[in-house]
Amino acid sequence: MPTPTSLIMGKMIITMTLSQRMPSVTTASYAEAKTVVFWDVDECPIPEDLDPQSVYQNIRTALANKGYHGEVSIMAFGDRNQIPGYYESAGIQIFPKGDKYDRIGQMQLEFFGWMRDNSCEYTNMMVVTRSAMELVSYLEYKNTHHNILFANPLYPQTKACGCKFGARQEDPSAETWVWETLALGGDPSIKTVEEPCRYRE
Repeated sequence: MPTPTSLIMGKMIITMTLSQRMPSVTTASYAEAKTVVFWDVDECPIPEDLDPQSVYQNIRTALANKGYHGEVSIMAFGDRNQIPGYYESAGIQIFPKGDKYDRIGQMQLEFFGWMRDNSCEYTNMMVVTRSAMELVSYLEYKNTHHNILFANPLYPQTKACGCKFGARQEDPSAETWVWETLALGGDPSIKTVEEPCRYRE
């Protein structure tokens, strides 16, 4: 797949290194920092019996339970057939893009834009999508003020070898939320050993 133009632009904006572990939330800088959530609503849809408002509140609860007490904002990508105002009424900014590549491209633009606009601040950035590492895998993380968090659907799409599609490097986070758990305000899973090799469409 060709490298999206937005990704090339992003590499020009900031340089980081994925080989390094993300900073601990136990530091006051990240515990009180603002958090932005980049949410692919097509690959991680709203669970049954919930709505944007409840999901927003549940994400804030999940973050607070892990020690993140700063302001939380959410950008949602996808759901081009949404009811007007469905997300906005919950305080969620919506980018109603169509196919996967349009959504990922827009998420990259907003992702790098956030980094640029908050380059001198400590912030937390949560990526909620099946393609989380595809969004950031080309980046080199080094000496930044951004703490990257991930949330994936319960069964992320994987290759027969067990590798995630779109990921060139290992997820650097020690903790990763399962979307269905995060949407209900639950805790992330702690990484211990590799999951058995599994392929799912």
